[in-house]
Amino acid sequence: MLERRTEFFVCAAALTVLLVSNLSAQGRRMEGPLEVVPLRGDLTLMLMEPAGNVLVSAGNDGALIIDDQFAPMTPQILTAVAKLTDEPIRYLFNTHWHSDHTGGNANFGKEGIVIVAHDNVRERLTTEQFHLMFKARSAARPPEALPVITYSQSMTFHFNDDTIDVVHVPLAHTDGDTVFYFRNADVLHTGDAFISGGYPLIDVASGGSIKGQIEATQTMIDMIGNNTIVVSGHGPLADRARLIEVRDMLITSRSNVLELIDQGLTLREIKAAKPLQELNANWGMGFVKAKTFITIIYQSETGDWVKPPNMPLAE
Repeated sequence: MLERRTEFFVCAAALTVLLVSNLSAQGRRMEGPLEVVPLRGDLTLMLMEPAGNVLVSAGNDGALIIDDQFAPMTPQILTAVAKLTDEPIRYLFNTHWHSDHTGGNANFGKEGIVIVAHDNVRERLTTEQFHLMFKARSAARPPEALPVITYSQSMTFHFNDDTIDVVHVPLAHTDGDTVFYFRNADVLHTGDAFISGGYPLIDVASGGSIKGQIEATQTMIDMIGNNTIVVSGHGPLADRARLIEVRDMLITSRSNVLELIDQGLTLREIKAAKPLQELNANWGMGFVKAKTFITIIYQSETGDWVKPPNMPLAE
């Protein structure tokens, strides 16, 4: 079983700063090196906090990458991939639309790399979006940043002697999430449909929901075995056992909050009742605290949220 950490490895607070300070538009490089971690077969993990985990398949067919972090990280990613293979990068897959996973799209698209994502990812990248939790807007992307191959449900991709199940998990972290299972390598990349270290950040304004997050987690559990390496959207490697723990936490959290919603309590009253108290020791020490997660569940279940006015442009 893979070693797991209990701390919330993803630094979402730093992500907020990046979004609001418009790192991509300013063109500044991220500080710190890109960490490169060999996994199995042709697969390599690349990570740099606070951006999303990049998975690379490099072999005779060329290179395929899943997610591309923020735009300033592109040079480091390209340098790291060049050390893995002399073949070109042929495909870039996006797990969802958020900037810490698609920020480099334009850089890769300009090089003729084929960008692939769910229909809803392209739809959201073509129009201005907003981050409900961060209270910031995200500008529409240029044409070169847009996926040129999209799908509505799922597909199978054959690359570097592996078969990749490309599976859309609807209405989870967003409405455009995809998970990727490399059958031969036995590696799953979940994007932000799974975060192992704490309460999840569900983007309700982008179609995410607590119910969909639970269903997505169960889908992933059913796809893999006990020895599968699980690459989450952020943070350390995980496994099937951790997915089960997260699923159970999500089910309990939703049930506890729903019980109070059904009693007619307001959001303020629900927070005061502390329905996640029993979970906080294991799950409440990350960026998403209990009160924030209660708000997310409440908004997801009731649809009671509004677009904040006068939001700054994040990128």
